[in-house]
Amino acid sequence: MTFTPVERSRAFESVVDQIEEAIYSGELAPGDTLPSERALVETFQVSRSSIREALRILESMGLITTRPGSKTGPLVSLHTRSGITRLLAGTLRTKGVSLADLIQYRMVSGEMANRLACARRTDADLEELETLVAKMQDALDDGEFAQLDAQFHERIRSIAGNHLMSLLNSSVQDVIVDQVSSLISSSDRPSATREEFNALHREIIVAIRERNAGEAGRIAKQSLYDTYSHLVDEKRRVELRMLL
Repeated sequence: MTFTPVERSRAFESVVDQIEEAIYSGELAPGDTLPSERALVETFQVSRSSIREALRILESMGLITTRPGSKTGPLVSLHTRSGITRLLAGTLRTKGVSLADLIQYRMVSGEMANRLACARRTDADLEELETLVAKMQDALDDGEFAQLDAQFHERIRSIAGNHLMSLLNSSVQDVIVDQVSSLISSSDRPSATREEFNALHREIIVAIRERNAGEAGRIAKQSLYDTYSHLVDEKRRVELRMLL
């Protein structure tokens, strides 16, 4: 690995760029260690504070893990998923993504996940999905039920094998869990609402087992529309209906 001295103006950014490139190019692999803080100061010819700021940023990105007290440098971890998820989740909050936008995204991504899962599922995958539905049936409260619901759909995305879709959905998972929990809690018949969710999950499992991609995709879109469309205004409801 070859690093070069950087200009002192916002020096930490150049340090971040060089180390990031070394990791993404494969020059530094997970499990490798960076030089010590003192060695990095000498290599980049910048202040200790610049190196510390760069390392803090790289750790927040999930690229390295610092180890206080260690005689060696930070460990390359390449846990980018957590860093990207945190960034996307923050963007969702600051940009004020609407409920209608979230429903649209879930309709489109849910259809895609269900369709791909039909092509790629194994018998073991089906057993895991059935186990999750059984756990939902025995859930003690709405919060636990909502968490299991999220796990069910995350498992389908895992079966689908599209890593980008899984990454993007991780950023909105907390919002979705809150949404499901609130919907059930506000229902005048929460037990029946839970059973309706479980019935839909069983239908999805049947479609995936039979590799019926059309039906699996239809259930994803129709169930989300039926469940949430009444919460948005008429204009957005019409837009959602066009996705069916």
